[in-house]
Amino acid sequence: ANPPFSQNYAKTKSRDDGSGAKKKEPIAYPGRFHVWMPEKGKKADLMFVQHMLAVLKSNGRMATVMPHGVLFRGGEEREARQYFVDRGYLEAVIGLPSNLFYGTGIPACILVLNKDGAQQRDHVLFINADREYREGKAQNHLRPEDIDKIVHAYRDGKNIDGYAKRVPVADIKSEDYNCNIRRYVDNAPPPEPHDVRAHLHGGVPVTEIDALG
Repeated sequence: ANPPFSQNYAKTKSRDDGSGAKKKEPIAYPGRFHVWMPEKGKKADLMFVQHMLAVLKSNGRMATVMPHGVLFRGGEEREARQYFVDRGYLEAVIGLPSNLFYGTGIPACILVLNKDGAQQRDHVLFINADREYREGKAQNHLRPEDIDKIVHAYRDGKNIDGYAKRVPVADIKSEDYNCNIRRYVDNAPPPEPHDVRAHLHGGVPVTEIDALG
């Protein structure tokens, strides 16, 4: 699924009762959102996730595209992440490159929730694929090989240095349920080596310095 990012939302909606007056009505099926509903009508991303999870079969699996903010924002969203992790529903978090979707250039992620085997699940698979893409003029694209790499990493569920990691639930708890992908899988390139002597001499090559002597 790909719901709209950070959709505004209200816990009640106005409806014309026929007299011209606006009547406030609660949302339908409030039991689906027992973990969290946005009090201020902002950022209803995890409302969509809760709705999908509520209608998922007891052995079902779901995947949805989300903005990265749902992985680390605090307050009630942190409580929702705790619910997903502690119940064993959160199976994988997949980081995607920026500028993949029309209308927004922000990087997105995929949350995979799986009810099958949730009670025995003691880890979450984090995949950091945000550097694997083909750059376009107006939009970036996942190449077939990029998609295959994500799929194989998810299916294998193994640690891949700088790309994928099985993170124990205990470690996520110790991080206060912060699921920021780079906290667990850092794919930043190594720092470039520097010529210390060049820095000390203002970047002048050693051969030129020796020639002056």
